[in-house]
Amino acid sequence: MPQPNARIKLLPQPVIEKIAAGEVIERPASVLKELVENSIDARSTRIDIRIEDAGFSLIAISDNGHGIVADDVLSAPVRYATSKISSADDLFSVTTMGFRGEALAAVSAVSRTTIESSATTDGLGYRLDIEGGVSGTLVPVARTQGTSITVRDLFFNVPARKKFMKSSRSEQMAIMRLVEQLVVPFPDVQFTLTLEGRVVLDAPRTHTVQERVSQIGGHEFTRDLIECTSERPGMGMRLLVSRPAQAAARPRFQNLYVNLRRVDNDSVSAAIRQGYSRFIAEFLRPSFFCFLDIDPTRVDVNVHPTKKTIRFDDDKSIFSFVYGAVQRGLTEHVGTSAAVHAVPQAPGAGHEGVFVPPVYEMRRERPVAGVRETGQVPTVVTAGIPAGGDADAAQAPMHLSNIPAASEKDLDPTSASTLQFPEQVDDEPWTLISCYQIHGSYILAPIKNGILLIDQHAAHERILYEQALSDMDRGSSESQQLLFPVVMELSPAERAIVDGARKQFRALGFDVQDFGGQSVSISAMPGFMKHSSGEQAIRQMLEYLMSDGNARMPDPRHRFAAAFACGSAIKAGQKLDQEEMNALLNSLFAAQNPYTCPHGRPTIIRMSLDELARRFLR
Repeated sequence: MPQPNARIKLLPQPVIEKIAAGEVIERPASVLKELVENSIDARSTRIDIRIEDAGFSLIAISDNGHGIVADDVLSAPVRYATSKISSADDLFSVTTMGFRGEALAAVSAVSRTTIESSATTDGLGYRLDIEGGVSGTLVPVARTQGTSITVRDLFFNVPARKKFMKSSRSEQMAIMRLVEQLVVPFPDVQFTLTLEGRVVLDAPRTHTVQERVSQIGGHEFTRDLIECTSERPGMGMRLLVSRPAQAAARPRFQNLYVNLRRVDNDSVSAAIRQGYSRFIAEFLRPSFFCFLDIDPTRVDVNVHPTKKTIRFDDDKSIFSFVYGAVQRGLTEHVGTSAAVHAVPQAPGAGHEGVFVPPVYEMRRERPVAGVRETGQVPTVVTAGIPAGGDADAAQAPMHLSNIPAASEKDLDPTSASTLQFPEQVDDEPWTLISCYQIHGSYILAPIKNGILLIDQHAAHERILYEQALSDMDRGSSESQQLLFPVVMELSPAERAIVDGARKQFRALGFDVQDFGGQSVSISAMPGFMKHSSGEQAIRQMLEYLMSDGNARMPDPRHRFAAAFACGSAIKAGQKLDQEEMNALLNSLFAAQNPYTCPHGRPTIIRMSLDELARRFLR
């Protein structure tokens, strides 16, 4: 009998179910993952997915698998009810995607769920409606063999959880990335994904994994993949990895499958990365699809509620196995001559690919030093010639001195800085000051009372970011038509982004048109870009928009501008000549907030003469 002052109590069953659901169902994509894995376990050859309102209003999965018998339909949404394991020993030899018996229970606890299924070919099936974990009555329905699960009003009874979800766009991207990951190891299953009424993925059955990867990443991307294989007793590996020339800071795909399950594991990822490291620069990563087949008794897949992370019985052995396979495969296909000294140059490296920073007009409350009044808007001087002006205007070049260090209030990338440059000017204009490039990444510039160090990539990002915001406000930008359009193959997720952002691409100077299937053509690009840079810029924009690294910018307009700046800016390792460095600095110091890039990183470090003297113990 409970004591009158007892503080520890048993929670009610509905609360227990919601807590358990919170461990498994993080977001709409979590629901999708669990249900699709159940369909795969049911030996389906076709799985159709339909999503509305980023999954919050509707997630519908329909398959043609072996179905569920009537009695099991009632048991399926009960916690810890499963057909896939029988004893604790089974947890250490799991061969199915699902096994914990929590998926349907967790999903139905926080939604209005309907299960329809038939395990026979006589056209008779059964339906069960579940609301907030409470099951209704099982009723017979007419249907073909297979199962359909419809999830509506996700988190309707836990609104606080829905409040902490990301934007609809972020949830849609998470769903598309998840589906791209799930479909790859099952080429014998046809998948379709309909998102907000539009089919964004239709992957028919194929014969090989390469063909399935081609459906996701495109023929051109798949054609250049290197295959590395290795076997030893109880273990086999097949790796499809991009060539060193295709390595990127944000790779398009980094997918690990262990016994066909998409998982994360630090040992395998590190082995691939280190096995590849002698062929590429430190900051680059390859795209890869790694399929590791291993004795199930050596894998613990029960260490994470969503089965996202696994653990091996001997991480060192796995690391050595994968590392050796990567080294041998790359050496065979790429050759030792490609190692180290054949590291791909940064995009645009060399004079032919240099991005000349665009000059643009900045509206301010008052002109700053070096900006000449024209009666309407100030004109920024770059390389001694003002934009839209004549050579005589070069007599009013920009001067800089005593540049203040950035304060904390200047580290907000989404707001324009109100700082003004000092009225006191140096004796020489920027266009005449000799600047020095350090390690192809930083610019050293002397000023009256010290030196400035400028991160060339971050600086150009700030310039392009503010320009992009201005262009999107106007709805247009200076553009150049291409004599021969550039054709790009996109993944379904990338294509969805392009289709949803055509207006923004057009405002920034890109003309992107359909080219059939998952391909698009670029017939125009921003005027300051070199011909070979447009595709690369769009690729990097898409990688940025698909990543979670832009969560600091909830405003889609700022996020797209930041993606454009990140994808189009001068890269680390790109050589600049004197004129280009001067132009970059002129454009930077005409910006509203020259002190940080769009992500909040500093663009400038100032070191005074006094500090230099202290460093040399003067």
